[in-house]
Amino acid sequence: MASLLAKAYVGPLAYPLNLDHIIVGCRALEEGIAYIEKLSGFRAELGGSHPGRGTRNALLNLGHQSYLEILAPDPAQPQLVWHKEITSLAEPQLIGFALRQKELEKFAQLLRERGVECIGPNPGSRNRRNGQTFRWQTLNLADDLHGNLPFFIDWAADSPHPSADAPGGCELKQFGATGVLPSIPPKQAGMKLQTIAGKTSQVHARIAGRNGEFELLTNTVPSQEWVTS
Repeated sequence: MASLLAKAYVGPLAYPLNLDHIIVGCRALEEGIAYIEKLSGFRAELGGSHPGRGTRNALLNLGHQSYLEILAPDPAQPQLVWHKEITSLAEPQLIGFALRQKELEKFAQLLRERGVECIGPNPGSRNRRNGQTFRWQTLNLADDLHGNLPFFIDWAADSPHPSADAPGGCELKQFGATGVLPSIPPKQAGMKLQTIAGKTSQVHARIAGRNGEFELLTNTVPSQEWVTS
């Protein structure tokens, strides 16, 4: 388990087999939809609202059973409690990504045993316009390094997956970090994070669309690695 997750987003750009979706944050949903349409040549379809989180989304298929989620504040909800940074973004930006992970309770226990603070698992749902309901559980890291580390998702067995009918003809070609990021979980308990002096890292998503290839990037963060204490 540990080696698979490490290979998913550490080192040279590569496609992670368990990547579920990437999140592009924006101040207003129509702004995000127009931004991605200009880059990709495809228009994302309105998804729905996340009750209690203060957000709503639109989706675009990326192939490989993965999708791009455009995330914005929901004007119909009184408070934004998830990804509060999206209100201050100058332009739409890659702000996170989800990896598929089964047995989240056990995985959360493993993380905590190895000194990684996490939140959840927590249930989530979203009603579709056709009456169907997406249902899932998520496990979030207490510190995801500004979206450079993943959160983990497990879809309910009876839930459809958003990639099944999300619009578009894009394909995610490459995804990964340009520098060193800590593997999740660390190899063993008792390890500590150490910043690598003078080195930075950034997650890139390279996508092929109707208008050619384009790239989405997270904020740059200092490179970090696990070391034995």
